[in-house]
Amino acid sequence: MELVYSIDFKTYSKENEFSFDEKICCSLSCRNIVAFSRARVSEANGDKVEMCYEVCVVDLDKPWQEYEVTTYPSPVKYMRWDPAGTALLVVNAAGRFSLWTMKNNLINVWEESGHVDMDKEEILVLAWLHNGSQVLFNPEARDVITYPDKFSRAKMIPSVTQFGKKPVDGWIAITSTAMVHVGLIPDKGSALVTAKASIGQTNSHIIQADVAFMPDGQILIATSDGYLTSSVHCYVAAVTLKNHVCSIRTSPSASFFLKKQSVPDGTQEEPRLTRLSFLSRENSEILLACWGTSSFSCVEAWHLIDQTIPLNRMFQNAAVTEYAYKTKRWIHKSSFTQRSALTDIARPKLPISRSFNMESTNFLSYFACTYRDGTIKIVHRQSYQVIHTAFMEQLINFKSLVPTDNVIAEPFEKRARLSVPHLVSVVQTNTGCGLVGLDESRLYLFRIFNSRDGSLQLMPPFVILLLEYTMFVGLDVWDVLLAVRQGMVEGIVEKLNTNFQKQSVAFQELLQQRLLRLKMALYSCLSSGNQRAADCRAMITLHAITTVLKSCLRPKSVTAQDKSPSEKLTNLCSVSMEKDIDQIIKNIDVEEFILDSFKKAGSVKPSCEASLQALQPFIQWITDFILHLLAAVSMYPNPTYPGSTLIKNPQVLCTLRELLIIIRIWGRFNPVCLPVFMTTVSMDALSYLFHLVTKALITIREGAALESDQTFVDECCNLPSEILLPNYKKTFGEEMNCYLAFSQPFPINYQFGEEPDFLFNPRYSSRIYPLDLCLDADQKYDCVRQIQLGVNPKEPLRECVRCHSLSLRRKVSATKSSLLKAWELRFVKSCLCGGHWKLKTSQQNTLGQK
Repeated sequence: MELVYSIDFKTYSKENEFSFDEKICCSLSCRNIVAFSRARVSEANGDKVEMCYEVCVVDLDKPWQEYEVTTYPSPVKYMRWDPAGTALLVVNAAGRFSLWTMKNNLINVWEESGHVDMDKEEILVLAWLHNGSQVLFNPEARDVITYPDKFSRAKMIPSVTQFGKKPVDGWIAITSTAMVHVGLIPDKGSALVTAKASIGQTNSHIIQADVAFMPDGQILIATSDGYLTSSVHCYVAAVTLKNHVCSIRTSPSASFFLKKQSVPDGTQEEPRLTRLSFLSRENSEILLACWGTSSFSCVEAWHLIDQTIPLNRMFQNAAVTEYAYKTKRWIHKSSFTQRSALTDIARPKLPISRSFNMESTNFLSYFACTYRDGTIKIVHRQSYQVIHTAFMEQLINFKSLVPTDNVIAEPFEKRARLSVPHLVSVVQTNTGCGLVGLDESRLYLFRIFNSRDGSLQLMPPFVILLLEYTMFVGLDVWDVLLAVRQGMVEGIVEKLNTNFQKQSVAFQELLQQRLLRLKMALYSCLSSGNQRAADCRAMITLHAITTVLKSCLRPKSVTAQDKSPSEKLTNLCSVSMEKDIDQIIKNIDVEEFILDSFKKAGSVKPSCEASLQALQPFIQWITDFILHLLAAVSMYPNPTYPGSTLIKNPQVLCTLRELLIIIRIWGRFNPVCLPVFMTTVSMDALSYLFHLVTKALITIREGAALESDQTFVDECCNLPSEILLPNYKKTFGEEMNCYLAFSQPFPINYQFGEEPDFLFNPRYSSRIYPLDLCLDADQKYDCVRQIQLGVNPKEPLRECVRCHSLSLRRKVSATKSSLLKAWELRFVKSCLCGGHWKLKTSQQNTLGQK
């Protein structure tokens, strides 16, 4: 276990003595966005002190950039991200439920889409309802070839459904008065539907509760009044929605008494039950119960099993062959103690198959317990054995965080409090490779596997399986990179490519972009992988544009035996190595490349149909990309030049030949769609580029190096003097400064609003681009629409929080063609690299803009 980074988030003045006993909470989304609460103190009118409580979000990749969600006058008790990671449910001490969503999918612009007041009810537990979608992670299937067989779907029924068995989004909460509160969001933009009901037949006071979701769609609720002499009561709740009316039905279930042990000698406090926590939200069969005092705690693990009870002969029926009655029963499995009070339990989020035996594969799944004395215990998920114990003072090097010259001057109480750092809120990352924790004033990120001490190891086959799981499910991959060492990257990328090539063509087409994002992230972790990461970024754009252009090809008649025009073109280009583009077009049926909508471009209402002119920015990007690849040959033998690996990739060269042929055919029909070249000599630039790309493909297929063809190298070296190269950032994106923390020595100490020094390293700057060979007028570039925006754009811009790419914050127009609308909607929620969008402000140097 190792500290990756920490950041101080307190905002009050250090000169004042403020001690906050309010609960600090945090929540982590599926896209690795951390939401946390903090107290803010401001002084006004002399001795008057005003206090408020903020809710902020940060990206794990750029934690120094914070974005404020909202502010409350009362403390924040709970925060929960929705399963999609786009909405945040916040509950404060006044019992107000507020649903906050990203306005226009911008992480720094939030709006309240609904709220419910619970009349100052104390909330004990809060959870989003299950939508029935769950993909299991099975380490035993790491050698299975196909992804659908490797990652199976669990048989889970949604907690609430509406007409057509469509799952309904919403939440469930348990109050201290033993009330169940449910809030539902039937449709986007519709009003909230709420309902509440008593858990039992009579109202009672409870202090601990938790909920878990059962496979049949019901909800299991565990409650306790805190006394060890009382049993832990369990209930089953069923929520239904009919005609926009929500109803809750509860029934009692099996209960149990704790296996109370003797407390240590000298303890005068009466032990109480301090925590109830199911092992995971989707696992209602395992419950963790913690009891203890301020100086002692014991965690007990209980399992819910089906017990068969035979019936007495008096109740047996001759017509029934089986005389048994099945009922639920809790059994005690294990316990472990600690000479300190428990502060939080970090439960696993990774859904693992219940039939999986972890001991047979050496895959470690765990839950973490944090204590007030600074101890962090990593406990095995199945055996409940403590496999690793860490201490906060050692992990964070606490002496370096507290100035020694001020420690003596501090009051004794404050020095005692500072001498024992501990986490008050902790949560596992989506795959369990990291822990995000909060103390009173700092946010920490810990690496669990493959750290410097080497106590907790995760073998490369399981790391590859986790990466494939995130790619298959659609999770953000950032936290899995915590388990990747520098020396593992090359082998992991090679194995990922090998496994990917074994998938069906349909799955390859579906997951191609996710694989490229994954490879871009892995290469960014290398100290010398910035160039290959930029190549992957260019390949993401190439694949997306290729899909759009080829989707415009339609056959004349659709039959089961005929191939599509795209398949015919691919077969032709793979067989024919003709260097003259006009000669190869003679073997193509041009009519299959021209849509009827293209022919209507000159009609009265051309905006209603897709036109070739609307595709010109994408066509221009293709030719600019080819110019950059060919210019990479002139930089030999420098292997760190962007594009140097792509020009040697036969698959890329074949794709470019196909696209050039499509562009040539469309240009004959409508010259407006043709790319624009700035040439110094009279030449057919499109035909010349096809000639050079074909020569490169022939050389690669023959197994020779491109540098061996001296004529080809000379032509590429003369290319910049004949055709002016555009800005390289159009092809390879902005400075690739995402995922760079993994190439730095740990731990890293961040400060809000201050960029770390490693971002200013020359290898991360624009010097990797040969500015002396291309046109660079400091123009802003729209990475989605592939258009120039000028030096000072007047329209609002959005910026990626990770790669800093820019795009217009323009809504998708209804008058645009369906093709362009589908393209823009594809990147509404995230950038090409997968990062969140944020609204770019006019203050360029203000990083902590809220």
